[in-house]
Formats: sequence, structure tokens, C-alpha cells
Amino acid sequence: MQESLTLIEKTAFLSQLPVLASVPTEALAQLASQAREKHLDAGDALFNEGDRNSGVVLVVDGLVELRKGRALVRMIGAGQTFGELFTRDGEGHVYTAIATTHSHVLRISIDNVFDAMLDFPEFAVGMVRGLAIRNDELIQRLLGLENLLGRFHAQLRAAGIEPADELLYESQGLVPQRATGLDAPES
Repeated sequence: MQESLTLIEKTAFLSQLPVLASVPTEALAQLASQAREKHLDAGDALFNEGDRNSGVVLVVDGLVELRKGRALVRMIGAGQTFGELFTRDGEGHVYTAIATTHSHVLRISIDNVFDAMLDFPEFAVGMVRGLAIRNDELIQRLLGLENLLGRFHAQLRAAGIEPADELLYESQGLVPQRATGLDAPES
């Protein structure tokens, strides 16, 4: 049995999302009225890479994995959102989203999201705040990977092996910046 949320329940769900906490109820109700529900069984694809982009997804219940090819990009659980705002409504998805458990999601078109951002500045601020939080999470993840790579390189050097990417730097006349992980032209 696939239960359907009422407008009030959808609005209440949206109001509990941290990035939307400061958005007026009127704006949330308008957005909730445009949200379309979907139930997925474990293994069902919400969308595949290349499918027409149908908007932003909010996970009400369950767990969805976001993939690029075979690579796992992110796991999205209840109370989390995801979407490819960098594409236009109707363009192809860059990722594939697959339910790993029974999942209940709400979908809102990109056009409706952008309209809400224009009509309600608090919604736009919430979206920017959410993107900034996600950006910081990705930076922390990248820094952790750079640290791990640095330790791996040190172990390779200790074993008398020159790391391949450093050989690549040298062949292109670049010097690896060990402190930041950025490439800089040789001075």
C-alpha cells in the first residue's frame, strides 16, 4: 500500500529540514503543493544517468545512493535533499539515483525551486546555506583524501618507489605543492 501525504504533512516535513527552517509556512505550503511523491523498492532507480532531469528530490524515508557510473558519490537518507541544480529542467541527469531500501521521496521541478527562490528570499537563503554546508563537507572530504594520499606517497618513498603522479608533475614541468595539494608552475 502506497500512502500519500497530505499537503499539511508535506509542509510539516519541509519545515523540519534544517535548510528550510527559516522559510515562511506559506512558501513551504506552496512548494509542498508542487511536490510529487514516489515510493521505491530496494534496487529501484529513481533516475538514471542521461534521463531527463525532473528536479530536486527530498527523501522522506529510506536511503538512496547517488552514483556516477560505478562510483558511489553519496548516500542520501531521510530528511536529506539532492538535485542537479546545475542542469536545466529537462536536461539529462549527470548521476544515477538508486534506492537501497524501500524509500519514499518527494520530487520538485527545478523551475518550481527557482520560482520559490525568487518569490521567497528566505528559501533562497536556505538553499545557499545548504549548498555552502555541502561544499564544506566536500572540502573536508577532499582534505582527508589529500592527507591520505600524502601518507601513501611517504610510504612509497620510504620503500624506494617514486609515486607516479609526481613523475607526471616532473614530465610536465610542474612542481607538486605538498602543503596544499595544488599544482603550480615551476619557478
